[in-house]
Amino acid sequence: MSSQTRRHCRFSTTVASAFTLIELLVVISIIGLLVSILIPALHNARAQAKLTTCKSNMRQLGLAIAVYADQHREFLPRGPKCDGMFDFACEDYATNQIWIGAGLPPGPPSPHPHRYLGLGMLLEEYANQPSVYYCPADDTENLQEELPNIKTDFDAYGSYTYRQLDVLPDYAKLGRISKLGKNVVQGVSVPVEALIMDTSSLGPGDYHHTNHQAKKTNILFKDQSVQTFSNEDEHFSITAETFQNPALIFFRLDQVFLNADFAAGGGDPAEAPQFEINP
Repeated sequence: MSSQTRRHCRFSTTVASAFTLIELLVVISIIGLLVSILIPALHNARAQAKLTTCKSNMRQLGLAIAVYADQHREFLPRGPKCDGMFDFACEDYATNQIWIGAGLPPGPPSPHPHRYLGLGMLLEEYANQPSVYYCPADDTENLQEELPNIKTDFDAYGSYTYRQLDVLPDYAKLGRISKLGKNVVQGVSVPVEALIMDTSSLGPGDYHHTNHQAKKTNILFKDQSVQTFSNEDEHFSITAETFQNPALIFFRLDQVFLNADFAAGGGDPAEAPQFEINP
């Protein structure tokens, strides 16, 4: 091969391997398009993984409730008995509180200092892994901030709202898991089914606490199943409007559990009967 031919071959190879400006812009555009597709997909995958972990936490708590009930004549775990009409850290109210502190100023002292409440009743013996009380999609820092409060003078909260003896018909107030009864509201009979759900409080400041950005809600039912529901319409939330009249918060929480009970049977929570509000 002549030197001229060799030079021509080397020159041709160099030209073939070079990028023109147009080709470079096309490659950059393709990379940008791929990134715009992949980032939402990765975000969705991460959100789905957190949703799955949350469901696993609820299943573990559901199993712990079942074991507790089996060892306590079918009674649900619950906090102390209520001491007066303004005692809300007690067995009659659904709550995500797991530890009752001493009641620090400026508030009144707690009538039940240094006691477990709600799901906290399971913490030492039945579900002793603290992480199961906290959803990975909790928008607060509950795991880091609340867990150290247990066994101190400060209250401690988890990610999940537990029913305790709330929204039970009077004849089922003993709270036996196999005899939770039915609520009859607006002539509609709704069996009590939901035990635990993702906390979804849309209030201002410290009253804003959601899992999964309040877009989805996991609910544990008494048969140990866990189902995920859309919460785009806030059927499982204490809505922002509710906080305009704080007296309505507990009424709204009762309605949220009724909506969950209604959904357990395949019903649309939007069509659930509505409690009469008497603040």
